Amino acid sequence: MRFRMLGPLEVVSGDRQVPLGGTKQRATLGYLLLQANQVVPTSRLLSVLWQADNMPVTARKILQNAVWGLRGILAEGPQGAAELVTRAPGYLIRTDPDQIDLHVFRRRVGEGRAELAGGRPEAAVASLGAALALWRGPALADLAETGVVWPELTALQNARLDVLEDYFEAKLASGQHYAVLGELEAAVEAEPLRERSSGQLMLALYRCGRQAHALTVYNRLRATLVEDLGLEPGHELRRLQRAILAHDPSLGLASARPAAAPAQPAALAPVPAADQPCERADRRRTLTAVSGHRRHGHAPEWAAAPRAVAVPQRAVVRPDVLQRQDLSVLLVQARVAPGALRPDEAHHLDRAADLDEALERVSAATRTRIEHFGGRVVGSVGPVSLGLFRDEDEEGDGAALRALRAAAAVRDAVTPPGRSAVHRSPAERDLTLHAAVVTGRALVRFAPGDPGAPQSVNGALLDLGQRLLALAAPGEIIACESARLAAGPEVSYGPADGSARHRRVCEVYARPGSAAAAAAYSAPFARPPRRIGA
Repeated sequence: MRFRMLGPLEVVSGDRQVPLGGTKQRATLGYLLLQANQVVPTSRLLSVLWQADNMPVTARKILQNAVWGLRGILAEGPQGAAELVTRAPGYLIRTDPDQIDLHVFRRRVGEGRAELAGGRPEAAVASLGAALALWRGPALADLAETGVVWPELTALQNARLDVLEDYFEAKLASGQHYAVLGELEAAVEAEPLRERSSGQLMLALYRCGRQAHALTVYNRLRATLVEDLGLEPGHELRRLQRAILAHDPSLGLASARPAAAPAQPAALAPVPAADQPCERADRRRTLTAVSGHRRHGHAPEWAAAPRAVAVPQRAVVRPDVLQRQDLSVLLVQARVAPGALRPDEAHHLDRAADLDEALERVSAATRTRIEHFGGRVVGSVGPVSLGLFRDEDEEGDGAALRALRAAAAVRDAVTPPGRSAVHRSPAERDLTLHAAVVTGRALVRFAPGDPGAPQSVNGALLDLGQRLLALAAPGEIIACESARLAAGPEVSYGPADGSARHRRVCEVYARPGSAAAAAAYSAPFARPPRRIGA
């Protein structure tokens, strides 16, 4: 006789499923099986079957009838397979633990964790996968549907999630990051506040070459924790985010090590705080590798350097400072047109190299124009650049207006007004530029002692910027309502497709003789017009 608890409660005798009777009888059996081969006091059974203020005077008699019915059911099985006996101060079910799927689950989990700790991730994948395969839904799902809420069931669900994360750990350790990616994404979507599975998803995405997506997972989790709970991500997750930004070689599969304690997230080599000189130099090199571009056929100095940056270990990590600040954020993205890169073409690799160089030129142009208009580039991951604008400049222009001027200057530098597509290279013709400007309050992180140099920005304002960036058509700049109001009359707008509240930027006017405008159009780009953008 087999007892199945990891899903709706079932008792199977041979190849026949045994009827279990009414709800109270099923609940009595389910709770006794949770404590198999242990005495469960009668008082405890009464408290799990009824709430204290809803217990009938005949509760003890109903329990006795349920026990009598269950004894008849168990008697239908093989002799001695299972029996329900009275043992002071209550009852117990005596049976072989291997006939209960919950016990089999726990045994296989123990084997899998031992294999993972012993450096055998492939064997751990098999053992943990077999344990998880026993689940047919939430534990005692039929009882939960009737309103049963036992702390033991909540503990079982949490234990299953812990084992699922161990399974992901074993998959990552055995080099199956592509295969486990879909399962990780589903797990994080279902349980968005579990930091360990979020970190595993970040690592899998990074190993799949999707660094930007890995950082997005971190930013979304952190925004949720900070805004909803007032908490920061744990130390391990913050260290993982820094390691991804620094391309830490320890994140590669060749450097992976089995976890010493599988129930906890895998440890990473410590990454120094961003205010340390060695890390600042490495970070500058990484950002330069994204934004640099070739000129006159010569490769930039960083081209010969290895992409991975060695991050030295240090014993003490100074915490970053997190503040909510008023600012304007510019997001700029260069996209490769659909169909521009076809793997079946003979010159596919040459074509890809041309597009890479064009994307680097766009990134460099974006950085230059953001800085010329008094902004700071705080991120440049792939084709997306992020610039922050705060306070007024020496000419009295606010942050929103300067962000919009920088966006228009970037657009006109990449696709100068009046320059036909015929005079642009094939790679340039296959790139489209999209931009968004949002104004409001955001969470800004910076190193202690240097509040003027933000490391990252996060929060609902960034989510709004990403949504507007997705709405922007090729060559368009979308501004949120707050940015439009803050920029004043020097900007004209039109309706934005897909949004009733936000606006498409039509024209941005520069001050005559403005130093910022002249700098934005310095060589090798077009001469400075009075009107920026069109």
